[in-house]
Order: sequence, then structure tokens, then C-alpha cells
Amino acid sequence: MSVSFSPQPYPKVSFLGAAGTVTGSMHLLQWKHYNILLDCGLERDKKNKNKLEGFPFDAAMIDAVILSHNHSDHCGRLPELAKFGFRGQVYCTPPSKDLLSLVLKDAVHIQEKESPGKKKVFVPSETDAFSITERTVPIEYGEFAEIRPGLRLRFHEAGHILGSAITEIVLGNDAQKARIVYSGDLGRFGLPFLPKPAPIPPTDLLICESTYGGRYHDPAELMAQKLAQIFHDTIARGGKVLIPAFSLGRTQLLLYYLESWMTEGKLPRLPVFMDSPLAAQIGKVYRKHSKRLDVDWDQSRNFVHVLESWDEAQAASFSPDPCVIVASGGMCEGGRILQHLKNHLDDPRTSIVLVSFQAPGTLGDKLLEKSPNVYFHGKTWNKWAQIHELKGFSGHADMADFRTMLAPLAGSIKVVRLVHGEPDASKALAGELLGLGFDNVRPAKKNESIILKF
Repeated sequence: MSVSFSPQPYPKVSFLGAAGTVTGSMHLLQWKHYNILLDCGLERDKKNKNKLEGFPFDAAMIDAVILSHNHSDHCGRLPELAKFGFRGQVYCTPPSKDLLSLVLKDAVHIQEKESPGKKKVFVPSETDAFSITERTVPIEYGEFAEIRPGLRLRFHEAGHILGSAITEIVLGNDAQKARIVYSGDLGRFGLPFLPKPAPIPPTDLLICESTYGGRYHDPAELMAQKLAQIFHDTIARGGKVLIPAFSLGRTQLLLYYLESWMTEGKLPRLPVFMDSPLAAQIGKVYRKHSKRLDVDWDQSRNFVHVLESWDEAQAASFSPDPCVIVASGGMCEGGRILQHLKNHLDDPRTSIVLVSFQAPGTLGDKLLEKSPNVYFHGKTWNKWAQIHELKGFSGHADMADFRTMLAPLAGSIKVVRLVHGEPDASKALAGELLGLGFDNVRPAKKNESIILKF
């Protein structure tokens, strides 16, 4: 598909990414002569590598990007967009602006490492990432900002990670007006850390994520009980607990609950090491915006030992006493967790606790399989460690959360298109919403467009 940039008399939304999948969020809003992207995220291919194949449009024709939050599947292609000629503004919340430079620098490094030589033309540089952060405009939650004549923007708390936002866009005036709401990734109720998601406004078109459609998370108390049993068993064996976690969002949430549950006596006290330089930098941004959190946590109580160097990480990994190591690489495809897996995957005293979604084909997914070994980094490794999966630490809304947020809006939303979900999840949520009284609901199709008439 090649996008046409002819002026649009009515608002037109085209779904260019995250339709039928959970990566590559990117939706194009066109109205009059404005061309606005809602997110610009990285897409992962079947081998779980970042796809860099150019855009289905002239990047120089994009006027602005509205960013829901800083996970790479929502923002990771921004440097590439700049490389191909984008010179507009990026609008986001103040915490997202503070996080963006860290996340984009990391995304560029990953893309440089993964991309084969023949595709270097698509690989952005740190200069491209810097040019994006220089043109990022923060807008506080709840404040309307007219970013183009007749086009107003307002952010609402999404509760997914620090800075995440539900985007409300109003086009036109009181006589002729259309409203679009894009959920971004929605957070949860019942797992205190970030604020609860704000009410979703009534709208003509709702673009809603559906990652956990049809599924439910374990409650916090059950997770504490499961983790306590894992800790006690590991201590009895004299082993270590390895926890792979994404550096943005998941690590901060996990460390908060480890600290809280150990303090409350729900978990046995163990030394906790964090092996993620990026998560350490992100933690500073969380401290800066600690008043926005829904809990009293500033990550400065010397509870977590940050491993600064490779030597420190190896020393912690081979220390004789039981401990917890939280390391970067939520799906075990990269990051600091790989070295710890090499050290301990074939050690039956070890417990590996997977707390993130494991995409099909990833190393984390293969660890969950019942096979006796796994192949990575050129070697077959025995899976003698104890492998566990905890499904309650997700920052995404589950089916109960969707019901809480969306049920009150039945009859006040004209069109719902579901994105950012595997087909089964999107279909499950669509069926639930139809049952609640919504009319025009279905999963979005890749490259389809919707036109809103005033």
C-alpha cells in the first residue's frame, strides 16, 4: 500500500500497523492537508527481529506524531521516520518526553546490531534519535492543545507505564465536529503502582488495544503466594532466582512489589540485584515523576543493588548465596539476562521466573516448552533449571479491565476498531463489546481506512 496525501475534507484514519498483531503500532490521521501519525512503533518479524523496510508513505509529508507512550513497539521507528525526512513535532506527556531520549537511543543501538548489511539504508543513527527528542513537545494530562488550526489534542492517564496516555482528538468546530480517541496501551485496576486508567471519553471513533482480550491476570495476592513458594524452594536448594524483565515499565513494577512483599513478610528476604543499565536510567525518571505514581516509591532506599559493570554482574551471578537477579530482556531474546542464563540454565538449583509476555518463537517461549534442552548462541543448553511463569505482572488491561472501562460507553461510541492484539484476542474482545451493546465493533484490518463524516 502506498498512502495518498491528497487533502481530505473529512477525517480519515488508516491502520498501518498493529492490525492483527501486537507490534508496530502506527495509524495515520488525515484531515484537510494535515497528516498526523498516531504512534510510530517497531514491528517484529517471525524471527522476532525488528523489521526495517521503509514506510508506505513519504515521511517528509508527515506533519506531526502523537505518541501514546515509550515502549518501542509504539515509538521505536521515530528515528527512522526522521532519517527519511520527517521534520514535524512529536506530542506526548511530560514523563514520556523525559523517557524518550533513553528509549530511542536504545532502539537505535538494537536496530544497528540486528540489521543485515544490505538493509543499512533503513537503519537510523543516534543523530536521527536526537533530532526527534529536540522536536518533542510535552502536553500535560487533561489540557487541550490546538496543535493545528481546528485540530485539538488532549491526553488522559492510561495507567500502562509512566507517561502513557489515552489520546483524545477533536477536529472542527462546534457546528461541524468529529472526535477520535486512541487508547494506546491501557493499564490495569487492582495492581497499584501507576494511577488507574482515566475514563475513556465518548467519541465517534475509538481505536482500542486488545492485547489481553479474552484473558485474565492473576490477582496480586496469588502472585505473592506463588512467588513465595518459588523463593522458599530455591533457598532450600541453595540456588538463585533469575527474572528477565523489560527495562521500561515491567522492571519498575516488579522491583516495587519485590520490595513491598519482602517488607510485609510475604516473601523471604533475599538480596535483589538489577542488571540493566537502561532500567537504572529509567528509574531516575521515575524518581523525578514519583508524585505521579499511585504508591509511595522513589527507588532510592538502597533496597536494590544495581550492577553497573559486566564484572559486577558476573560476581553477583556466581556469588555463593541465594539471591534474586532481575535482568534486562523480558523475552530472553537479548539483554543482560542471556549471560545469567548461560551461567545457570543447566543448574537444577536455579529458578527462572518469566513475568512478561513471551512471543511465539522467542527464547522465553522455548524455555516454557516441555523439551529437555534449548538452543541459543550457537549451543544446546540443558534446561535443568526450574522454569516458572507468572501471568499477573502485566501492565496491560485484561478482560475484566476492558469491561470496567468500556461498558459505560455502550451507545455513546459510534465505531470501535480493535488493534494491538493477536487475532484470537481481538475477536474475543469484539464479541464481549458486542454483547455489552456496542454496534460497529471489529478488529482493524491492515491498511484499511475509516472516514468520519461530520
